[in-house]
Amino acid sequence: MTGMNRDQLDSLLEKLIVPYAAAIEQRRHRQRGGNRRPGTRSGVFRQKITDGDRILATILYQRRVCTLNVLAELFDISKGTLWNAINDVFPVLDTHHAPITPADHRYATAADLLTSIQAPQEHPDPGKPAC
Repeated sequence: MTGMNRDQLDSLLEKLIVPYAAAIEQRRHRQRGGNRRPGTRSGVFRQKITDGDRILATILYQRRVCTLNVLAELFDISKGTLWNAINDVFPVLDTHHAPITPADHRYATAADLLTSIQAPQEHPDPGKPAC
């Protein structure tokens, strides 16, 4: 689904996680107008999806694997939450020149997408995309 094999995806995630987290913290700092204030739970809130999931969802969206509605259903989050995540990740992907290629097929429903995914084989071809 990502157009990359597992090693490439893992490498990309490792490369993007820290810059993504830094960009988010910088944005929040600007929104707050400064450092966190005492008694505000130190900005600790339960996140609906992980940073890695946000990056993955953005890659899938950018490849046009499926619609925003389908991605939101797959990640079990609202369209608004997904859209915010995508908008946060886009600049980081762009800055790091992540190689995102368009998908060959666009799935109309989550069921169609899930049906198209086959269980990984015991000895997958290392050059073939895993996701």
